[in-house]
Amino acid sequence: MLSLLMVVVFVVLLFLRMPVSIAIGLSTLPPLMLMDRDLAILPQFMLKGVNSVALLSVPFFILAGNLFSALGLATRIWTFARTMVGHFRGGLAHVMVLANMVFAGISGSALADAAGLGAIGIPEMERAGYRRKFASAVTLCSSVIGPMIPPSINLVIYGVIAQVSIGRLFLAGVIPGVIIGIVMMIAIWIMARFGNEPMPIETRSTIKERGGAFAKALPAMAVPVIIVVGMSTGAISPTEVGIVASAYALMLGMVYREASISEVYASVKESAKQSINIMFIVAVSTVAGWIFTYEGTALKVAQWLFMLSNDKNILLLLINIFMLVLGCFLEPIPLLILVAPILLPVVKQLGIDLVQFGIILNLNITIGIITPPMGIGLYVMTRVAKVPFEDLVKACVPLLIPLVLSLLLFTYVPALSLWLPNLLMGH
Repeated sequence: MLSLLMVVVFVVLLFLRMPVSIAIGLSTLPPLMLMDRDLAILPQFMLKGVNSVALLSVPFFILAGNLFSALGLATRIWTFARTMVGHFRGGLAHVMVLANMVFAGISGSALADAAGLGAIGIPEMERAGYRRKFASAVTLCSSVIGPMIPPSINLVIYGVIAQVSIGRLFLAGVIPGVIIGIVMMIAIWIMARFGNEPMPIETRSTIKERGGAFAKALPAMAVPVIIVVGMSTGAISPTEVGIVASAYALMLGMVYREASISEVYASVKESAKQSINIMFIVAVSTVAGWIFTYEGTALKVAQWLFMLSNDKNILLLLINIFMLVLGCFLEPIPLLILVAPILLPVVKQLGIDLVQFGIILNLNITIGIITPPMGIGLYVMTRVAKVPFEDLVKACVPLLIPLVLSLLLFTYVPALSLWLPNLLMGH
């Protein structure tokens, strides 16, 4: 009953347009007062929630992504992708997907990818003859790749919650991230071949042009390679990855001399704001998680699900549907922190590898940034691209199909997530 009260208060506060972090914190007060608990335990729980070595990497991931954007590496990545796939049927739409696949190995955030590449790619696509709403939809939907390919803020937080190796989670996201990109490009090719969307084809670039673009983008593309090789060999820990990426970005800044001191300062300032917001959400969500645990909510949910069916495949489908619906109303990180502890007992009883479930959950909550009415990615893209909300939603619908198909693929084919971490880190 206390858990239900907390959820109801939380939903009401959301409809009152209160920030998610504040809504979570305030929704925990009525249950705590009904339990006659001293509210002095609130800061204790909050401090305990963020007192994790692994979470130290999150601010550095954010800083690395912002620094790389300030250095203009998004432009270099866009140019490289354009020379490689711009001549395919679907033209610059393929370029946007490939650019997101490369940029995913830098930022670890879907919204950072969408905003950074959107500012560059959407005007280019519009000048080439693409409709702005379609260009915006491709940018937003392909940004889902961001949290899949390491580094990933979502996977760090999930690893802390589930007590799973973050290194294994990072490696597990590589193949799914690439597959999502390929499936997206297939969908774009089909739309270009049989649909009514105008997608002009670029002139094929010369080998010299491709080589030059590759050389300029190589420093950025080296980041995910450094991460994967470093973790698989044990040279760097997942916690140290963010520090290495940030230091690498600063080093490139000194080499390229493309970022001024003021831009670096602005990146650090913005990274601090984003980090504070995420850490505060983690802190207040810890209190909510304690209330769920106190009432045995996870056990009750597990019993309810097993009453519906004992079939593993059906239960996985129900979990996916449940998460996709919640994703329409909650931002990814709060949704992850609130729901993961409830679903983990169910997943363990089903015998599902927690690394594979982390990949399923990560893609599921990230798709939520595209789904109305509360999809935060939709609102970010309407600001970046100056496109009406309703037009953007309609343009995103066809591109949601390959994302949902990818989700089902990773749900029912565990090897796609587990092969690489098992190969490099053992079973």
